[in-house]
Amino acid sequence: MIRPPAFPPVPVASRPVVRGRAAFTLIELLVVIAIIAILAGLLLPALARARAKAGAIKCIGNLRQVGLATMLYAQDHGGLVPVQSPLAPTNGWGRQLSSNATARDIFVCPTYPPRVFTNWIRTYGVRQDADPGLLVGGLRESLQTERVRNPTLYLHYADSTSRGRQGIGAQQYAWFRVSAEKEVHARHAERANGWFLDGHAEALGRSRLEALGIVGLFENDDVPGYLP
Repeated sequence: MIRPPAFPPVPVASRPVVRGRAAFTLIELLVVIAIIAILAGLLLPALARARAKAGAIKCIGNLRQVGLATMLYAQDHGGLVPVQSPLAPTNGWGRQLSSNATARDIFVCPTYPPRVFTNWIRTYGVRQDADPGLLVGGLRESLQTERVRNPTLYLHYADSTSRGRQGIGAQQYAWFRVSAEKEVHARHAERANGWFLDGHAEALGRSRLEALGIVGLFENDDVPGYLP
C-alpha cells in the first residue's frame, strides 16, 4: 500500500487569520441614523396629510347622515326642523333629530375637540340667523324648510367654532351665524365641511364661503374657554 507523502506542518505564525466582521463604526452609525431621519421626514408629513384627509372624509360623511336625519324629521313635522332650543339649550337641535339618526357621534366632527359626542352643545353648528320670515314657533325655534327659496345655496350645517361662546373655547359649537365672523371653521386644509338644505354636502373653500356671505376661520380656534 502506497502512502501519500507527508508534508511538514505549517508554522502557526504563517497560518491565515480569519477575523469576524467588526461592529459598526461611529461614522456608519451616524450615516444610518441620518438616513432614517430623512425617511421619517419624508414619510411623516405624508402620513399626517393622509390622516387629515381621512378625517375630512369621515366628517363630510357624518354631515350627510345628519342631513338625512334632518330630511326625515322634516317629512314627519310638516317641513319644520329645529334650529335652536332657547328654553333648554343643553338639549339643542341635535337632540330633537337624534331619534332619526344612526348614532350620536355623527353630530360631531371627528377631527376637532371634542372629536366624539359629549353633549348637545359641542356638535356641528346649525345656522341660527335665518330670515325671520322663515322661522316659526313661539320662540322662533323652527325653520320652515319648504319656504327657503334657494336651498342649494342655504348652508344649514357646518363645521363650527365656539369663539368662546357660553364659555366653550376652541371646540365645536352647536350654532353658527352667517352675520358673525369666524363661527364657521375651515379646519380641513382651509375648507369647512357643510350641508345644504337641498341635501348635498360640500367642502367649502374661502371663495365659496365668501360667496355665501360667510367670513370663516382659517386658523386654529384658540379662544380659551372658562368651562371644562
